[in-house]
Amino acid sequence: MAQSVDFSYRELSFTEFTHSYKSTMPKARLFELTLPWLTATAAFMLPENSQVLVHCLFQVSKGQEPVLSIAWPLVHNQAEKKITSLTSFYSAVAEPIFFSSPSKASMAQLLTYIQQHHQWHSMQLGAFEESLISQALLESFPYQRIFSSTDNVYQSGISDYVSYYQQRPSQLRNTIKRREKKLCKAHQYRIEIITELSGFSSAFSAYKNIYQQSWKGDEFSFDFIEQVSLAALQENKLRLGVLFIDDEPAAAQLWFLQTSHNDSGAVEATASIFKLAYAPKYQMYSVGSILSLALSEHVISKDQVTAIEFGMGSEPYKQDWLSAKRTRQSYQIFNQHSIYGKLAIIRHLVLPRLIKIFTRKSK
Repeated sequence: MAQSVDFSYRELSFTEFTHSYKSTMPKARLFELTLPWLTATAAFMLPENSQVLVHCLFQVSKGQEPVLSIAWPLVHNQAEKKITSLTSFYSAVAEPIFFSSPSKASMAQLLTYIQQHHQWHSMQLGAFEESLISQALLESFPYQRIFSSTDNVYQSGISDYVSYYQQRPSQLRNTIKRREKKLCKAHQYRIEIITELSGFSSAFSAYKNIYQQSWKGDEFSFDFIEQVSLAALQENKLRLGVLFIDDEPAAAQLWFLQTSHNDSGAVEATASIFKLAYAPKYQMYSVGSILSLALSEHVISKDQVTAIEFGMGSEPYKQDWLSAKRTRQSYQIFNQHSIYGKLAIIRHLVLPRLIKIFTRKSK
C-alpha cells in the first residue's frame, strides 16, 4: 500500500535558506536560475523597502522527516503589499526551485499557502515558459492577466559545429567571411576566450570599456554582472570572449554554460548568450558577428553544448544565429479579498472588457 503524502509550509529568509540548502541545491537548467544568480539579484537588484522570503513546501510522509519539495524565493514589499519574483531586467526567466519532480498539485498547494499567510494586493510572477507553473497560476487565481510576453530565441539538438554552421543563412556566412577578410587586410586581430580566473580582471575591464562606448551606454549594475560572472567562472560556466584589433578591445561577449537533465532524463548542456557589445568604430568589420561565430564554435566543439539560447527579445538578427522561438510570460495577479486588489481588478480587468464591448457595439 502506497504511503499517503501530505504537505507542510515554512518561510525562510534568503540567508537562512542559503545556509541550509546551498550544498543540496538541485541542478538548474539555466545559469540564471541558480543560487549564485539569485544571490546577486538579492544583493544588487531589490527595490527599496523589500525583502526576500523563500516559501518552502515540504512533503510529509508518516513516520518520516519532512522533505523539501519546492522553494520559491519571492520579493515582498510590505508598504505596497506586493509580491514579485526574485528577478530583474537582467533575468529572462524566473521559476521556483524544484527539489523533487514538480507537479501541478504541489504548485497549487504552495500558491495556496502563500496567499493565505500574507497580506497582499497584487503579485507579479514570472517570466515563465508554458508549463505546469503557469497552469497552476491560472487555475489558482481567478483574477489575473498577462503582464508581459517576451520571445526567447534558441536552438536545441545541436550535434556538432560543422552542421550548426551550415544551417546558418548563407548571407550571414558570406558577410562574416567578407568582413573578416577586410579586417585582416587592414589590421591585426585576435580573439581571447576567458575560462579561468587569471584572465578575468583585464577581460572584464575590456568588456566594460567596450560596453560604455557602444550604443547601449551606461550599464545599470556592472557589480551585478561581475558577481554572477565570477560565480560562474568558479564553476567553469563562464565564457567571456574579447576580440582585439591591434591590441585594442573591439568587441566583447558574456556567455554562461549550464548542464541539466531534460524531461526525458538526458543530459543537456546549454549556452546562454547574456551580453553583447562592440565598439562603434569597428562596426564596418562586423566584429560582433566574428566573435559570436568564434564563441559558437568554442561552446559546441569544446564545451559540447547541445543547445544555445539568447535570453529575452526577438530581434531579427537573433534568428540568423538560432532557429527556434518560444514565448515566456509574466503574470499580474490581483487579490479579490483586499480593497486595493478589488480596485485593481476593476481598473485592469473589468474596465478594459467593458470598453471593448461598447466599442464593438458602436461599430
